[in-house]
Amino acid sequence: MRNFAFIILAAVVFTVTAKAQVELPRVSPNASVSETLGYTNISVTYCRPAVRERKIWGGLVPYGEVWRTGANEATTIQFTTDVVVAGNKIPAGRYSLFTIPEEKEWTVILNKTDKQWGAFNYKQTDDLLRFKVSPDKGAFTERLQFSFSNLTDTSADVVLNWENLQVSFKVETDLAPQMLVKIKEAIAAKPDRWQNYTEGANAAADYNCFLEEAVQWTDKAISLNGGYIPYFVKARVLFKQNKFKDALNTLSRCREIGRTDTKWESFVSQVDFLEKQIKSKMN
Repeated sequence: MRNFAFIILAAVVFTVTAKAQVELPRVSPNASVSETLGYTNISVTYCRPAVRERKIWGGLVPYGEVWRTGANEATTIQFTTDVVVAGNKIPAGRYSLFTIPEEKEWTVILNKTDKQWGAFNYKQTDDLLRFKVSPDKGAFTERLQFSFSNLTDTSADVVLNWENLQVSFKVETDLAPQMLVKIKEAIAAKPDRWQNYTEGANAAADYNCFLEEAVQWTDKAISLNGGYIPYFVKARVLFKQNKFKDALNTLSRCREIGRTDTKWESFVSQVDFLEKQIKSKMN
């Protein structure tokens, strides 16, 4: 009976002790950063160690050894669509982001095992990609920080700053074919909605892609009685194709139809501006 009572008491003490533990903040706090390029979201999840007046490169972070690129759990990078990293095709997914720092050159590693504590169980056989980058001097950064720079519609640089050093690599997306799929899906879902055709063609003009199909879409929108808007968009597409005379003729038809529309006055400035752009290329 005494032994049984002792076991019960020990269990109660253990439970109370476990619940009474002090919850302290992480010395290297969690962080994440993300950026969207077209349909692609890129996100980096990591922990942020501090310099704390220590020697970082070649000291706290040894040269020539695989590093978790942060603290605590290994840093991860995730892509929601297929991308190109440093010129290499990478499938959508989440990867551990390891590095091997050297004084004049770093190796960046994308590893297929995305949930790891540090680099203790790192296996080179699970690497998807390795590539080289050159470190640069950067503004002093007390806590390790990831960010994005040199943003375009289709690319961005992933940037690591810590202490007085900066390392970066480029991620690119193949936006045009992704956009084409979305446009065709919308057209197939509602083939009698003229706006889907003009919206798709307008995007084609914006990004200067699949222009031949875009002309066909504007013709379809015109056949669906879309008014003056399809003519304006068609003129934009023809302009991108360097078909300047055809673009001006299409704009003239846009004006003819637009003058009978109650919303024309609020739109005519866009037509005037496009006409000016076209004529400037013809001189």
